[in-house]
Amino acid sequence: MRVRRGRHAGRGAAALALTATMALMVAACGGGGSAAKAPSGPSGTGSAASGSGGVSETTVTPSTTALKFDPKSCPVKALDTAKAPIPVTFWHAMPEANEKALAALTDKYNAGQQKVKVTLQYQGTYDETLTKYVAGVRGGELPTMVQMEETAMQVMLDSKSTVPIAACIAADNYDTSDFAKALFGQYSVGGVLVTMPFQLSNPVLYYNKAAFRRAGLDPEKPPTTLAEVLEASRKIVATKATPKAFSMQGQAWYLEQWTSMAGEAVVDNNNGRSGRATKALLDGHEMTDVFQWIESMTKEGLVKYVGRDEKLTDALVAVATEDVAMTVSTSAALGTIYAQLPAFPKIELGVAPLPGPSGAGGITVGGGSLYMSSKASDEQKAAVWDYMKFLSSVESQVAWHLATGYIPTRISAANRPEVQTLWQTKPGFKVAYDQLNKASTPPGGGGPAIGDYVGVRNAIVAGIEAIVNATPAAAAQKQVLDGANKAIADYNKRIGA
Repeated sequence: MRVRRGRHAGRGAAALALTATMALMVAACGGGGSAAKAPSGPSGTGSAASGSGGVSETTVTPSTTALKFDPKSCPVKALDTAKAPIPVTFWHAMPEANEKALAALTDKYNAGQQKVKVTLQYQGTYDETLTKYVAGVRGGELPTMVQMEETAMQVMLDSKSTVPIAACIAADNYDTSDFAKALFGQYSVGGVLVTMPFQLSNPVLYYNKAAFRRAGLDPEKPPTTLAEVLEASRKIVATKATPKAFSMQGQAWYLEQWTSMAGEAVVDNNNGRSGRATKALLDGHEMTDVFQWIESMTKEGLVKYVGRDEKLTDALVAVATEDVAMTVSTSAALGTIYAQLPAFPKIELGVAPLPGPSGAGGITVGGGSLYMSSKASDEQKAAVWDYMKFLSSVESQVAWHLATGYIPTRISAANRPEVQTLWQTKPGFKVAYDQLNKASTPPGGGGPAIGDYVGVRNAIVAGIEAIVNATPAAAAQKQVLDGANKAIADYNKRIGA
């Protein structure tokens, strides 16, 4: 990446180091996903396999509300009589620093008991993991448990290959009162918790307080709306505080969040939660306002466009090298960002809630969760559940938050002294936690449940790029709607819905 002279001189090596580090870490941060070919869907897989107890574990029809479960499908007591370490293969999507943090937790678990032996297997990005899992459902290799992004839930339901975590909770009389309330809306269908929440994130505003100060803006009052981002951007560029004001990536996640913040659903049937999604709802005035905002930011020369999701890191690097004053990115990048700050001594990092459109809505849960295979033996299901409980414990969630920046799933984690100390010394870590816990309930209870989620996101990104390339916002919005509807319809047709 080219580094400007003057204020930016001497930062080339640091910027390259930050780019490399962030590329490895942010690739698996929640909500982002990558613009890629979607899995073709787990059609033809039949009903779920039964465990040795003979219980049919999930029943999923074309309506997502048809999910049923039996507590017997999660034999939590089977581990009590196990006579040898029960092997658990865990497919995950955590690279580099986050993988080390996950490995540290897993090593602690393995060393703390004798009944279970968990083996981690990195599968690449979330999309790569999902593609491999779908291939396994069709007759290949499947893990005992797998980590998936929140966007994979509909495909995982359609695969008919997992045990709803609600079954384990019921069988074990497991107390969930300490979990953040937003998690159950995000990961439940028809009131049934499908998957175990684990790593949580949401998008936040990153900005350089020094650049704000040069532009005559109050660094302690960052923009709270998209209109305020536009106004601040004009001042930043007019005063030459930075060459451009805002770095933007081709990232559908933010548009989904802005739709939710406006109190609207992304797809029909209550975001695909009272029935299968059949069409996109991206033609309302809320999305019109967002696309017009992108058009204004682009036409006025306020934006540095850094490309699609694979360029997610460049949006952050542009702030670090003072090419721009602000950007939006995942809160899960915080650990790496704070670690790299000493290489950029002129940057005064500000972290603030995601600016959005007007409306009474709130952000949705990003990140990922853990699925249990219905094809595992009874002993393996009990072992997976024991390991999931360990990862979800307050102690584990505190350690995970401190090491990565992911939001703790447990409410009481916020009261731990080590978390309070972190938030006092690095207040950016608290922003995403507060943003999630203060958010109103999204339509349908959570983010959209879509079969070809990748296809829908590709359509949204194509619309963003069309505006960047001078297509009028109205035409780009129609392009997005048509592309998203085609992706949804094609997926539903493939699986016979």
